[in-house]
Amino acid sequence: MPWSKIEASLLNSATTDGLMRAYSVKELLRAVRRLPATAPQSNKGGYETHRDHWIVWLKEYSGPGYYGRSDWSVDARAVYQRLANGRMIVWLNEVAGVDPKRIRAAITAMMRHGNGRKQTEAKIARFHLPWEQVAALLFK
Repeated sequence: MPWSKIEASLLNSATTDGLMRAYSVKELLRAVRRLPATAPQSNKGGYETHRDHWIVWLKEYSGPGYYGRSDWSVDARAVYQRLANGRMIVWLNEVAGVDPKRIRAAITAMMRHGNGRKQTEAKIARFHLPWEQVAALLFK
């Protein structure tokens, strides 16, 4: 099958199957800067707020050697999927407007099954709060 037909099929399915476009890290940074600093259910981390942590993290994302990254050409979804901090994920979803019941379910599951392991907690948070859901709210 020629590439032109494959490409047309992919583009068609992207518009008809509800797939969203890829957002850049800079677009995610702009969206995070517009969010409120605090949220009722999200706990603070090592920064003044999770928003501050997100902003610093995203500003440094393309810098050399930060957090052991080796691939700088990623989009916002990849950043979200690679983040090993469940609390930051929960905060982003909460302030973006995800249903408070879903936020509480994610927090409860992280506390119950995360055992204090950051990567496990992040995996649990993403299970309850997938990128597509928060992206739809962040970039509406």
